[in-house]
Amino acid sequence: MDEVHVAGIAVANVLQTHLRGSEEFWLWVTYLGDPACVFLIYFPLVYSYKRRLGVTVLWLALISEWLNLVLKWFLFGERPFWWIFESGKDSDVKLKQFSSTCETGPGSPSGHCMITGSALLPVVIFLTKQWSQRGTYRFIPIFLYSLLMMGIAVSRVLILAHFPHQVLAGIITGVFLGQVLERTVPRNRSFVFFALASLLLLFGAVFINWVMTVSGVDLSWSIHLATKWCSKPEWVHPETKPFSSVTRSAGNALGLGLALHCPLYRSLQGDNTRWLERGVDLLFSILLLKILHIVPLPASSPAVFYASNFLCHSLCPLAVIILAPFIKKKICFGNTSKRD
Repeated sequence: MDEVHVAGIAVANVLQTHLRGSEEFWLWVTYLGDPACVFLIYFPLVYSYKRRLGVTVLWLALISEWLNLVLKWFLFGERPFWWIFESGKDSDVKLKQFSSTCETGPGSPSGHCMITGSALLPVVIFLTKQWSQRGTYRFIPIFLYSLLMMGIAVSRVLILAHFPHQVLAGIITGVFLGQVLERTVPRNRSFVFFALASLLLLFGAVFINWVMTVSGVDLSWSIHLATKWCSKPEWVHPETKPFSSVTRSAGNALGLGLALHCPLYRSLQGDNTRWLERGVDLLFSILLLKILHIVPLPASSPAVFYASNFLCHSLCPLAVIILAPFIKKKICFGNTSKRD
């Protein structure tokens, strides 16, 4: 893989050279591809527009995130920002790191491309079908989706978070999962199903980690390298550690089950029919999610951090699916919202 990595470093060097001065824009693009944005922005955004579609986005995101972690554990992908030093190539080219560079998990496939690509594909398919009678307008969702994915890919290579082949693998895998997993969304399953799904995501990852560890595989290798070669220690964030994504996915799975089986759900599940309602719904959702994440998670020990992360994300679907529509209904619109 050394030749592939060398070629990837050359691409990153070209991007940093020719895109100098626009780094803030590309950091913003990489933020748009952050899996956290799917849970905190894209899910409430889509849910405020179309309830069933929003649930699809959340389900695809949490399953794709778990699969991405497992793939990374098995593929042992290097990241450019540490590989260039470990390989001794740092003397050949000088590349810059950024605040979003130093992720601690393995690099392949790109989670930004895979998870975001998978979660947003059903939205693209839905809008394309909705606009099928509008001539060339029906291609707008596909164009915007492609533009976003290409932008995320460029940004990840530019900031040295991924090699080009890793973002390409992420896009291909994300598109595949988006088409396959859309048919598995458990909208009418019992709460027990969601509780078991949450446990399976959580302890399945723990079991895989344990099996690989007792087999002699050091799954903390990427954390050591990220900590060693990151330009600034404060750029190594706890939320980029592998089990952070596991607890986020498992927490959202449990929270989705709690929300869909809440006694209030039936009276709140109708789609918003007016853009004002959708905007207010989205505003309350984003506000509630912001409140849930405004307090830093305790990092006194890994166990406390992961438990807090799980609890926080189990409340997120409840905030979007139950609490935000309830507040909107009671405070702003009374009982005027229509149901399907």
